[in-house]
Amino acid sequence: MGKQKSKKRSKALDFDPLISSLKENFDDFVDSRGSNKQISLGDCLQSGLAMFSLKDASLLSFNNSRPTRAANLSNVYKISKVPSDSHMRTLLDKVKPISFSKVFTGLVCKLRLAGFWKKYIYFQGYMICSVDGVHHFSSEKVHCKSCMKYTKSNGVLEYRHYLLSGSIVHPDKKEVMPVIHEPILRVDGQEKNDCERNAGKRLLPKLRKLFPKEKLIIVEDALSSNGPHIKALQAENFRFVLGVKPDGNKYLFDLAKRLKASNSKTLHYYEEERDGFIHQYEYVNNVPLNSSNRDVKVNFLNYRQIDPTGKKKDKVFSWVTDFKLRKTNLYSIMRIGRSRWKIENECFNTLKNQSYNFEHNYGHGKENLCMVLVLLMMLAFWIDQIQQANNSLFILAWKKGQTRIALWEKVRSKFNEFVVQSMEIIYKLIIGIIKVKSTFYNDSG
Repeated sequence: MGKQKSKKRSKALDFDPLISSLKENFDDFVDSRGSNKQISLGDCLQSGLAMFSLKDASLLSFNNSRPTRAANLSNVYKISKVPSDSHMRTLLDKVKPISFSKVFTGLVCKLRLAGFWKKYIYFQGYMICSVDGVHHFSSEKVHCKSCMKYTKSNGVLEYRHYLLSGSIVHPDKKEVMPVIHEPILRVDGQEKNDCERNAGKRLLPKLRKLFPKEKLIIVEDALSSNGPHIKALQAENFRFVLGVKPDGNKYLFDLAKRLKASNSKTLHYYEEERDGFIHQYEYVNNVPLNSSNRDVKVNFLNYRQIDPTGKKKDKVFSWVTDFKLRKTNLYSIMRIGRSRWKIENECFNTLKNQSYNFEHNYGHGKENLCMVLVLLMMLAFWIDQIQQANNSLFILAWKKGQTRIALWEKVRSKFNEFVVQSMEIIYKLIIGIIKVKSTFYNDSG
């Protein structure tokens, strides 16, 4: 009985049930229009999701494919009526990004119910959440009241949209789960830009609400290694491993130098050979973060990775953490710290380079379109990541295609060519589990 229940919960994370669930969420969005609605807001949102799911290069491309895809958009994505590209822009521009919080919360809950998050526990019962900012729109002409303003090196003013994102990551897994996204925007009526620090203040309480019982370690870059941010992490009961640099955290590096010069017993050294590399650690526990925040005590780790063959250059990193450093946990803390780059490499770079067209301008709008579109893209990416981690048919189809880009091309090809009832059938067509037999008739006589 236990195995059957577990299998049922795992199947609930397959593409088709997740897509159906998202459509139900979208149908619950508040539609401020009057009663004369030819196309529902839920259909419009699901159409945007389908566009990113199918990796169409633009809204126009998705629009031009509507006639040939009508049956499959209904069968697979549960869309009753697909809007035109202009209609989609108009409707989505009015959607408030805060409405998506229930959608992301629902996905987190589904993964929790399926026992999925247990796979991402890495250290002492903790999962790792990597938080970083990313730039997802820029233009010298198109802008809105929320755009951040930047003057480029040539003196030209550029308008930009940024996002502070958090992804659940694991040092041994390629799949990342993009669970939370906070816009970094210029507040209406203010000339001063927003920043990652302010966005972080908004993101952390939302992240704790999203994971009320789970134990989380936050990993971030050196911008986060400041007293107010660490206190904000502590207020939400998050543990942390944060990057530090000599320029931005001079106090800590100078302290380590002084302790080393005085042969202090509080500064510890450890070296080990593992995974084909030599790992050198220098660490000290319970020291002030800096002279301005002496009440904020941290544990400071300097790390160097050496290739014994000399073929690769040394890699040097430094972090502060609230985990007490000892020989037995140095390797794990180092790997937690280095997992911060997974949000960059496995999330942002995948979105930019693996046919998600992250840096392509699908539309800016006058109110919320830019943010709504990036949230729909993140949802499509998250669904794919879940399939990559959990769906055996998806994995076999991916192996058949060999690369992600080739897989997306095969999915689109089958989706456009055959009328199917589910994405599962598309995967089976790609794998060859289902074969199509063609019969030709000569009716010229």
